[in-house]
Amino acid sequence: MCGIVGIFDTAGGGRADPALVRTMTGAIAHRGPDGSGFYQWPEQSPRLALGMRRLSIIDLDTGDQPIFNEDHSVALVFNGEIYNYVELRAALQAQGHTFRTQADTEVIVHLYEQHGLDLFAYLRGMYAFALWDTRAERLVLAVDPAGIKPLYLAEQGGRLLFASEVKALLQDPALPRRLNLATLDTYLSFGYMIGAETLYEGVRRLPPGHALVIERGAWRLIRHWTPRFPPANERPDDLLAIAGETRERLIESVRLHLRSDVPLGLFLSGGIDSAALLALMSRLAPGRVQTFSVGYDVGRGAANPDDETLHARRVAAYFGADHHEKIITAGDWWDTLLAYIYHHDEPNANPSIISLQALAADTARHVKVVLNGTGGDELFGGYRAHRVFPWAIRNAARLDWLLPRSLRTALIGRPWQRVEPLYPALRRVPVLGALPAYLPECRALFLPTPEGLRRLASFEGLTVTDTLRDRLYGPNLRAAWDEAQHKERAYVEILRHAWTGDPADTATALMLLTWLPGNGLLAVDKVTMAHSLEARVPFFDPPLLDYALSIPPAIRLRANKIVLREALREDLPDFALQRPKQPFGTPILRWFDTALAERVQAVLLDERSLGRGLFDRAALESVLRGHFSGRTERVEVVFRLLLLELWQQATIDAPPHIPQPDASRIEVRA
Repeated sequence: MCGIVGIFDTAGGGRADPALVRTMTGAIAHRGPDGSGFYQWPEQSPRLALGMRRLSIIDLDTGDQPIFNEDHSVALVFNGEIYNYVELRAALQAQGHTFRTQADTEVIVHLYEQHGLDLFAYLRGMYAFALWDTRAERLVLAVDPAGIKPLYLAEQGGRLLFASEVKALLQDPALPRRLNLATLDTYLSFGYMIGAETLYEGVRRLPPGHALVIERGAWRLIRHWTPRFPPANERPDDLLAIAGETRERLIESVRLHLRSDVPLGLFLSGGIDSAALLALMSRLAPGRVQTFSVGYDVGRGAANPDDETLHARRVAAYFGADHHEKIITAGDWWDTLLAYIYHHDEPNANPSIISLQALAADTARHVKVVLNGTGGDELFGGYRAHRVFPWAIRNAARLDWLLPRSLRTALIGRPWQRVEPLYPALRRVPVLGALPAYLPECRALFLPTPEGLRRLASFEGLTVTDTLRDRLYGPNLRAAWDEAQHKERAYVEILRHAWTGDPADTATALMLLTWLPGNGLLAVDKVTMAHSLEARVPFFDPPLLDYALSIPPAIRLRANKIVLREALREDLPDFALQRPKQPFGTPILRWFDTALAERVQAVLLDERSLGRGLFDRAALESVLRGHFSGRTERVEVVFRLLLLELWQQATIDAPPHIPQPDASRIEVRA
């Protein structure tokens, strides 16, 4: 596990500055405090310069990077883990390849020698890497199928810069530190970014399951993985057989994910996903498993439905785990929020991930690697969206027989303009407060399919609505949104790749291509690596992932995560199997109304915030007054605005952070 950076002079002018690469690696030293490595080609006037920071997990003594093939014609810097490296190594040695290390990284260069750009089919793991082939003068940048490991790109003056985090790219003084106004509406709508673009002007992400190949001036983007849903006649159809196969594949995945030369543990939430991992780790790992949970101190006598520590404690005790808890207050959460802004690079409105960052800081004192249950809900039907999206697709299609959708859209427009402004006040009213969650689902039936699904995915009605945009957006933001239509175009493109013959499969594919790479997996990477902690996600092992996608929706959605519950029936106690789904939440609403209200308002009502011109000043003040007076409820909107302002202060307003060149013990050159 590492952080990687690089500069490639696409014009061939020898402008890949090795000194800048060293500065870039210093900006992400937290991703790899155990050492650094560098490479440049050619030695004089280099066209390519690579750098990395190493977090030593496997082969602590000889696994330094860059890694080369036998004749040094292929060089690699790599961030991630290849869990089946032992098996790959044996197969490659049998084919005549010579290994110099025991590291998992080295299998990639030999796979490339053996299979070229078909190497991705052999990899089981998480990765973002840069591979340079001197003979072909080919640069390959790649990320894993699910997007567990990020890689950011920026083109500047005939040079391509790339890095594991944006803050490394920003060490180049030629790269502007500017808000990408064209994508701001996307963040405000979703709370995170979808597609390849970011909130930084000129910076994008390499999409999950893709590789960028640059060879002798030619660029091509190849897709090496996409969600595949087999035809109905090729799918398994017996629940017990499916559960048995799922269990075997999960056991195999956990076995591989336990490969490590340093101590590892588990993030334990109390839900079935992490409980399943604990059950299997207890079987497969020697000694007591170290588990880590986060909870909340909300004040004496206050109810706290978001706290799962009692459930996690019970599961840990059942399996005899060495259990650790981190209990945070509103003040702790706020302090962690400020660190989260820096480490996440972009605002990401996921309050529970801020709690996870606080937990990661404690966890890193005990272990260097931690497994977590991300993916169980997404792959096995744990979210309400798995049912709402298919419902919307099917019923909208049925209504098409009765009334053309264009006419339905026109008919619903005027009534909706009258109802939507009532949402924020309704949310404060018992019983009626549920309407802003359910009415938008009905509205989706009257809209074009891409728009209806996009609004459902962004929880329109609970967050930013058309009414709020009309009031809040300043003229520059409104003009940029109208011209770019970024979220609209990005979602249509994603839906094009996600659309299948079954609406339930489409719902799963959309989650894999939006929420996970833009929020769930990306956030886990950022908050753990902030503390030099490697997070592993066994549910995304390719054989398990592909099998989960082959399960028929009629079985997968028969009950909440029924396949996973049946698969783990002999491994988990009844109290864990039967516990209903509970989101990993935080008491943010209560804190924003009480303990943190003054701090939030101080940030958003400061002259620096109000004077940016992004929003209509009177409308912004009205939104905040309405929420904090208790008349309306806009906690998600307030949270997104807060993150945006803190991010601009820390990143856009701040002068470039130029760390001193590191003096680590590791330095590898060609």
